Amino acid sequence: MVPMTTDPGEALFERYLDARGYEILDYEPDLGTAKRPDYLVRADGHEVVVEVKSFDPPPVTPASSPSGFVPMPKLTAVRSKISTGASQLKGIAPYPLVVVLANPRMSPVPLAPAMVIAAMYGDQQVSFTQSAELTWTTGRNGRLHVDEPDNSVRGSHPYLSAVCVLRVAQAEDARIVAWLRGESTIRPNVLAAYGDGTPDAAPATADEVVSLDVFETVSKAATALPREVFAGPNDTRWGPTAPGRYGPIAPGSTRGTL
Repeated sequence: MVPMTTDPGEALFERYLDARGYEILDYEPDLGTAKRPDYLVRADGHEVVVEVKSFDPPPVTPASSPSGFVPMPKLTAVRSKISTGASQLKGIAPYPLVVVLANPRMSPVPLAPAMVIAAMYGDQQVSFTQSAELTWTTGRNGRLHVDEPDNSVRGSHPYLSAVCVLRVAQAEDARIVAWLRGESTIRPNVLAAYGDGTPDAAPATADEVVSLDVFETVSKAATALPREVFAGPNDTRWGPTAPGRYGPIAPGSTRGTL
C-alpha cells in the first residue's frame, strides 16, 4: 500500500484501513464546506468522514533535579486536538463524523480510555455515598456536547459521532489481548493463551498491529457511527451502556442512550 500522505499519523490510519479492507474514497474530499477533512472512507458498507490529528513531540527541556513529585497528566493537549479536529468536520452531512487521534511520535499525552473519556466529557471527580460507595463522575472542562437532565446543554460540537485513538502493538501481544477479551470466565487462564494447545494460537511475529479505541459521543444530533464500523478483533468500543452510564461496549451490542 502506497500512503496518500506524508503525515505519520495519517499514514498510520491508512495502515489500519488497509488491514481492515476498508476503501479510501477520497483524500481531503470536497464535501461542501470551506475546510477539507482528511478522509472519506467506505467501511463495512458505510461512508464515514474522518479527520486525523497527531500529537507533536514534546519540547526539549533541561533536566531537573530528582524529586518525589510526579505530576498528573494534563488533558489540555487531548482536548485541543479533539476540538481542532471537530472544527474541520463542522457542517458536513449526512455522514458519521469521526476524529482520530494518533501519536506516532510517542508524545507523553494521556490516551488511556479513562483519560480520553475525561477529555471528552469533563475532569474525573470522585465522591462517596453515605454507604461509603465510591463513585466516579465527570465534571468541568469537557469538550463535547451533553444534554443535561434539566434540559440544559453544555459542551460543543454536537455533530461529532465519535473520537478514536490509534494504537500500535506487536502482533503476538495483540493476539493475546484479543484472546483474553474473548474469554467468558471471570479469571481466564492467562498462561493458556501462550500455550500450544490454544485454539487460535499462532507463532509469535515481529509484525505490528494497528487498532482503534472508539469512543462514541452522546449527542443525539450526531449521525451515529454504526457499531460494525471500526470493530476489528483488536479494536475496542466505548459508549452509552444505560441511561446515565458510559463504559465498554461488547462486540455486536446495540446502541444505548444516556
